Amino acid sequence: MRRLLLPLLLFALLLSGCGVTRLSLSSAEPTSSVVTVSTAGVSAVLFSAEETRKMSNFMLSNRFVHTGKTLYGSRHDSTGAPYLCRMKFTSGQNGMYVRETETIETGIDAQYLAVEGDVLYYLRVDSASGSAAICRLPSGSSAPEVLDAGPCDFLSLHGERLYFTDAEQHFCSMKPDGSDRQTVLGDKAVYYPYLISDDFLLYQDDADGESLHLRYLPTGFDCRVAEGRMLGMILQGSMLYFLQAEEGESCTLCRTDLSGFLSSFRPTEHPDATNAFSVERGGQLGPRFSINGERVNASNYQSCSLELWQSLTDTAAEGFSSACQYVSEEFEIFYDYNAGGLIEKMLFYEPSQKRADYIEVYQYQ
Repeated sequence: MRRLLLPLLLFALLLSGCGVTRLSLSSAEPTSSVVTVSTAGVSAVLFSAEETRKMSNFMLSNRFVHTGKTLYGSRHDSTGAPYLCRMKFTSGQNGMYVRETETIETGIDAQYLAVEGDVLYYLRVDSASGSAAICRLPSGSSAPEVLDAGPCDFLSLHGERLYFTDAEQHFCSMKPDGSDRQTVLGDKAVYYPYLISDDFLLYQDDADGESLHLRYLPTGFDCRVAEGRMLGMILQGSMLYFLQAEEGESCTLCRTDLSGFLSSFRPTEHPDATNAFSVERGGQLGPRFSINGERVNASNYQSCSLELWQSLTDTAAEGFSSACQYVSEEFEIFYDYNAGGLIEKMLFYEPSQKRADYIEVYQYQ
């Protein structure tokens, strides 16, 4: 999973332009998720639209995050060098636009951005050495504080703790001030670990051929959800969508319903998980996708209703003309790529508009 995404991360070092539009969602959305475990089993699994967006962004390395009218993320100078900045955006006659940009740090590629309260947390990747550290930045400040000097990866916020992997790819956590560091899962290397509840962890198991696994942390119960090289899992309601890697950069969009297995799960027993998950298969995509509300985005401006997910295809395995970088209830961010595969523009879109009819209202060098 991580290997297919590396070329896209390198593309981000050569960004040269930007444009904007805006998004609105009118459909009713659940406002909370429930994954409740007792001795009688799991009562329900329901990921809200907002939590699905959060999981989508995590699988896209969380390169942007916004709070109010402030957007945090990386931009790039004329040489292609990245710099972390905060951007103020507003609505104009032709849609949203960025009205000012403030540089926070230069020479770093910011990943896994998250905001809690008035504090920004992010993975600080040095563009020269590739070293990574976990940082936090209070609102209005331009002086980041290093919480963990690394090596580390896959930063996320859950409850009142930060979660990440260490140098051995063990799953760890700490308080938001960097104290009380703990190893949550230390018996194997995990990639793209994502807590769908306080107790259930989805992750890619490198030792099992990069297959998709589900673990119940209190007892250590672990089962394979899907075999083969799996990428980018996203939970929507109780449906788990993911990519199964084929040859080269080609992937198949798949899904499975977690509710059947979890509803019969008993934490005091050791259930037989063999063939517990029935996998449906859809179309061919490149190595990334996202879900926003009732729509799923592929690369190269391909998008459709979740009801039609099996018909969704793109040509990203042959090259990228666009790729989604961030989804929110207010807007979506895409990168445009040129024929050489380098990023040319950053654009904001309204999902209600046709992808070819976006309005570009802001550019920079």
